[in-house]
Amino acid sequence: MTVDPGARRDLAPPASESYTGDRTTLPMAVLNGVADGPRVFVTAAVHGDELNGIATCRRLLDHVDPATLRGLLVVVPIVNVLGAQLNSRYLPDRRDLNRSFPGSRSGSMAARIARLLIDEVIAGSDIGIDLHTAASHRTNHPQVRLDTTDAVALDAAVAFGAPFVLDAKLRPGSLRAAAGDLGVPVLIYEGGGPSRFDPDPIDVAERGILRVLHRLGMIDQAPAPAHGHPMVLHESRWLRAERGGILELHVRPGERVEAGQPLWDTVSPLGEERAVREAAEEGYVIGATTLPLVQPGQAIVHLALPGDRVPSEDDPTEELEDDEDDEDGPLPA
Repeated sequence: MTVDPGARRDLAPPASESYTGDRTTLPMAVLNGVADGPRVFVTAAVHGDELNGIATCRRLLDHVDPATLRGLLVVVPIVNVLGAQLNSRYLPDRRDLNRSFPGSRSGSMAARIARLLIDEVIAGSDIGIDLHTAASHRTNHPQVRLDTTDAVALDAAVAFGAPFVLDAKLRPGSLRAAAGDLGVPVLIYEGGGPSRFDPDPIDVAERGILRVLHRLGMIDQAPAPAHGHPMVLHESRWLRAERGGILELHVRPGERVEAGQPLWDTVSPLGEERAVREAAEEGYVIGATTLPLVQPGQAIVHLALPGDRVPSEDDPTEELEDDEDDEDGPLPA
C-alpha cells in the first residue's frame, strides 16, 4: 500500500467475516504528509460502546490537511466494528478486544482484529493515542493516562492539555501494553461516558490530538488547551459505598475536594436511614458513577491524589479496574 505525499487514502482491510460470509473491515484513513516527520496513530472505539472517540476522529480528519502535514497520520475511528454495531463494549463472542493484544492471525475474532491493528497500524509508529470513555454507568473527567516514566509519552501527554495526566499501570493484553512491547508509547485518553456523544470531552480530545501533532512538529498551528495546564497525578483510588440506597452525590468530576468534605449520602427508600461519606484526604474527582441507586461495595467516586504516596495495608490503593478499563477490561465479578 502506498500513499502519495500530500495525499489521504481511505482503506478498509478485512478483519473478520460473519457466518453468512459477509466481510467485516477495519476502516482507516492514512494521511501522508509532504515532508518527513513522525508516524502517529489515533484509534477509537476499541470498546464498541465508547463513542466519543468516533466523533473526535471525524473532526480530526476535517482539520488535518495532508498537503501541509509533516509525517504520517493513521486514524482508525472504530476498531471494534462489530461491537459498535451492537452498541456493546465487547465483541459478539463476549471477548474484550482490549484484553486480546497482540492477537494472532489464526485465533479468535478478537485476536485476529488485534493482530490486524498491530500489523497495519501500530508497528512502525512513533507514538499513538487511544481514545476511550468510562465504562457503563460511569463518567470520566477528561484525562490522559500513561507510564509517566516514559519521557516521550509524558511530554506528549502534557502537551495534550487535558485537565489531568494520570500515571497508570500497564494491563496485560491491552493495546497500550502490546504497543509498548514494540517500543511504541501510547497515550490513553479518557473522557465522558459510553453510548453517547459528550461535547466537552470530544472538544478536549480534538484539541489535545492537534496539540500533540504540533508538539511533534507535524502541523504548524494548534488550538489552546481547553482547560489550561494539566495536573500530573500518580495515584488514584475508587471510593465505595458502605451502605446501599438512593445516592445523593455532592461532588462532580473535575472537582477538587478537601479532607472532611461530604462526597455523597446514601438514603433508604423511606428516608429513615442515611449514611454520609466524607473525604478522608485531599484529592481530585476524575470519575464517578452515574447510577442513582447503589449497593454496598459499589464504586462511587474515583479520586486522584496529589503527590507521590505509598499506600499502607489499612488504606490500600485500588487498581483502576474498569477505567484503565475503561481502558483495559470489564468490572471485576
